Amino acid sequence: MTLICGLKLTHDGALAVVEDTPDGVRLVAATEVEKHGNRLRHSPLADSGLVIELLKAFNLSPHDIDRWVVDGWYSDKIATFGGGAATEPFQVSAMSGDGLVIAPYCQQDDTTPVLHRYSPPGVLTLDGLNVPYESYRHAEGHLASAYATTSADKTALVLVWDGHLYPQVYLVQPGKGVSFVGDLFRMRGSVFEEFCCNLPPFVPPDELTFEESVMFKAGVPGKAMAYAGLASSAGAFAEQSVVADIKRQFELLDGAPHPEAQLFPSVARTDADEASMIAAMQQAVGEILVEKLQPMAHLADTLCFAGGSALNIKWNSALRSSGLFEEVWVPPFCNDSGSAIGAATASLMNRNDFRPLQWSVYAGPTAPESQLPHGWTVAQSDIEELVALLADGHPVVVIQGRAELGPRALGHRSILADPRFASMKALLNRLKGREPYRPVAPICLEEHAAAIFDPGVPDPYMLFDHTVRTEWISRLPAIIHVDGTARLQTVKDGFAYDVLQEFYRRTGVPVLCNTSANLNGSGFFPDAKSAMEWGKVIYVWADGLIYRNYRQESGRRYA
Repeated sequence: MTLICGLKLTHDGALAVVEDTPDGVRLVAATEVEKHGNRLRHSPLADSGLVIELLKAFNLSPHDIDRWVVDGWYSDKIATFGGGAATEPFQVSAMSGDGLVIAPYCQQDDTTPVLHRYSPPGVLTLDGLNVPYESYRHAEGHLASAYATTSADKTALVLVWDGHLYPQVYLVQPGKGVSFVGDLFRMRGSVFEEFCCNLPPFVPPDELTFEESVMFKAGVPGKAMAYAGLASSAGAFAEQSVVADIKRQFELLDGAPHPEAQLFPSVARTDADEASMIAAMQQAVGEILVEKLQPMAHLADTLCFAGGSALNIKWNSALRSSGLFEEVWVPPFCNDSGSAIGAATASLMNRNDFRPLQWSVYAGPTAPESQLPHGWTVAQSDIEELVALLADGHPVVVIQGRAELGPRALGHRSILADPRFASMKALLNRLKGREPYRPVAPICLEEHAAAIFDPGVPDPYMLFDHTVRTEWISRLPAIIHVDGTARLQTVKDGFAYDVLQEFYRRTGVPVLCNTSANLNGSGFFPDAKSAMEWGKVIYVWADGLIYRNYRQESGRRYA
């Protein structure tokens, strides 16, 4: 048995441990820095002490690890990192007194093969150990994480489109290796962010520092996807001509210097509202992706999509509904939250090991035992009591078992609530300090999904778009976006399934509201104490215990 530890050092810092045995490869543990100690979203893995802390959350230490693998990167201006260009190795001033030389961000020529192993001369310094490490290009970490988490050892196309990367296509053929097919077009994944940052309310304030501007822009795509649903009926008339404008400019700007920054000025319109412009942008890019992939579709029946751009549910849905592929697979950690898994699995694929990774999205740490803040009580509980609170109209923070991976709360670090009342969406957005146009996602029993949603196919990770069927609109007002869509999560087993089954038995509705349990701008709550100190809800349910804010409970008030 070999334990491989993958590290993502820069923004969205993460750690993953993979067990390699003759019988298979298994994800033992994975987590992101932001999910520990209520750290800010996108926090880096900036020092060796933090690596030790993350390993300790899984009862591991650096002494248990047999192979260390570091994700590649490129030079940027975020604190503690520097040096090099996107296609050259560079040095990271963390983890070692002399810094670490790691692989570059991507490959742009044929001088080194795909999944080339960089073996720098330096060492990682961890808990008194000086250990060698290897490194793989960042883009190929996305390739590896997407392919390794598919369900079978099979030929597949892998599309990688990340913030500083052209959309690149690879062909994975077990027994033959991995080849680079080519770029779909020469427009970086930051194009959606750049486009939306020209439109209110997403224009960055002038007074932001560079680091603050980076963090501001990182939050724009998710909000803008929701804002697009506000497109007016008048704007919709202009929308299709904007789609045509964008597609035309994509061709004209393809490969131009900094084309992402030029796209919006070249298609700016006064006859379409901001939401319609964003909706048109999403539609246009979805169509472009489908059109550019069509000549390659004969190469494989499966398409894997990874990189930050794969968080756009409109683009994912366009790819799936195109019919070009029998399967479109998007991992729940498709952005850089999956780069540590990508580093570890790239190390396997470099060694011609294409076996599917045995993994669960609930591979994060368990919540430590919580002290009881003043004003709270605790008692043993069960799913029946949790569901009774939900059916009585209470939003409940739920912390169950091991935390989920990636940016979506999937029932283990969630706020669950009753979807039958329109006021619930407004309440959840107010509690979380979110804009009122932001939607709340539904979690649904898989066997009922097709009757309630269109297409309603299994979607366990909230990465595709669905429309709520007409007969259910009045029954589920809290989970319907203004355009009639929903970012569905289906469940077929486990804790969330048991909760939904009980809610269905009690109410006749197999759906709940599901939104992440976190401080605004931070990762998921790491424990029940954090949720109680947040103070926004009356009830926190954690691993069979019910915590009650008895001061708020008597007045049924929410902060």
